[in-house]
Amino acid sequence: MKDRFSKTTLRNGVRVISENIPSVRSVTVGIWVHAGSRDETPDENGISHFIEHMFFKRTKTRTALQIAQSLETLGGSINAFTSREHTCFYARVLHKHLPQAMDVLGDILNNSLFTPGDLKKEKQVIMEEIKDVMDTPNDFIHDLFTAQMWKTSALGQPIMGTLKTVEEMNRRMVLDYIKRNYLGQNIVVAAAGYVSHQKLVEMVRKLFAWPRNNFSRIEGQPEHNGFSIKAYRHKSQQTQVCLGFPSISFVEEDRYPLMAANTVLSGGMSSRLFQTVREKAGFCYHIYSYQEFFRDTGIFCVYFGSDSKHTVPATNLVLKELKKIKKQKLTRTELNQIKEQLKGSLMLSQESTYNRMNRIARQELMLGQYIDLDETIRCIDRITATQICDVANRIFDNRYLTCSTLGPIKQKELETINWSKL
Repeated sequence: MKDRFSKTTLRNGVRVISENIPSVRSVTVGIWVHAGSRDETPDENGISHFIEHMFFKRTKTRTALQIAQSLETLGGSINAFTSREHTCFYARVLHKHLPQAMDVLGDILNNSLFTPGDLKKEKQVIMEEIKDVMDTPNDFIHDLFTAQMWKTSALGQPIMGTLKTVEEMNRRMVLDYIKRNYLGQNIVVAAAGYVSHQKLVEMVRKLFAWPRNNFSRIEGQPEHNGFSIKAYRHKSQQTQVCLGFPSISFVEEDRYPLMAANTVLSGGMSSRLFQTVREKAGFCYHIYSYQEFFRDTGIFCVYFGSDSKHTVPATNLVLKELKKIKKQKLTRTELNQIKEQLKGSLMLSQESTYNRMNRIARQELMLGQYIDLDETIRCIDRITATQICDVANRIFDNRYLTCSTLGPIKQKELETINWSKL
């Protein structure tokens, strides 16, 4: 068998996709629900993540320990994650153990009991998880930044919710949210590795029972908060900084030039931000940029942590580098290096069946189609220096800039920065 992608849509609307990789002996399978924190009402905030936890607590035939042991004793693993737009339950096993993995995933997603005792205990666990983030400034700053940027939108809600919303969750809310979102048309089952697509389809038909319903997502494009700078006070040695902009969605072709711009700025120790702010100026230890692509918008963010006396000059250097990539085209040599870096990083990441599963699932959820690696490589090869400048000018606009800091620095110090020079 050669590498191939296959897709089947079941009568209840569930999409089953797979990418067969005959050169490996493992498979990663994920059950993706197109619902996350941005699909929650303010009172529900954190419920997607809470439900993710609860599916691992107890079923009609398995305890939490038996769920954990089910694949670990085979050398595999089972886990889950929640993001702003998705919830994913996944397992990685030897290919011969895929039936066991599917049986466990089917059991937790169809037969979980959500007992009052488990609900109460897991709320306590998640509240401790929230406190852990709040006590970790370099994690907490990202929640503050996102909330500040998308102040009037559910996109700005923290994925885990708040201590108040989690405390007030109950079984009825959990079951109502599942009924509203865990529907056939809203679910993708994705597998990558040594896998037979037909056998995967048969297992999904046998083991999962999501109802068919006319799922509809009604939402307008989220509104960002415009230009906004805010210093959140915190007793710590460093000031944490997130500086960024609303960006573009997963469906836009400009995501490839933006990925190139991000690589120029933050693609390892040779990148501009690392060399300028850390190596030459010595203003920080950690500095990086990242982009997140959502179904209708995105985020581009630069993060660093520094002593408060260095925060303003470090921020000025970041703004200088953002302006530079807007105004100065890459040379042919620089452009070719960035393309090779992007392609190499992509290809190396695809040696993981988990990453392959993740990639095809996101494509299906966001685009409704499969883009093979060769086509992605061609998209990268087509990036031009002009496109990188154009997308930088489109995104790095000070009218829409959000800057959040967490630490000793004061608001009046942030206001001394000439933000308009970007």
